[in-house]
Amino acid sequence: MSVPPMILDLTVASSDRRPVHLWLPLFLLWPLALVLGVLALALTITADGVLLALGRRYHHYTVLLVRSFEALGETRGMVIRFSNEKTAVDMTVQ
Repeated sequence: MSVPPMILDLTVASSDRRPVHLWLPLFLLWPLALVLGVLALALTITADGVLLALGRRYHHYTVLLVRSFEALGETRGMVIRFSNEKTAVDMTVQ
């Protein structure tokens, strides 16, 4: 089981300015995401049931939602670095 990301550490450094360092607590957003996720799960289960009753073959919205949450959980530990001659951006998801 993967643990969702808890902190986003963002640093933006420019050659002519002071570097900006942001620490964003993502764990504060997880209760809201949980409520929205439960509502979305109820809607996708309903949509899959209706499409199954109508005889449609491809009705995998619930699987898509669950896999999306799994992919979100796998972003923990991701490091992104961009830089050019003027600006450098470092983002770490912890």
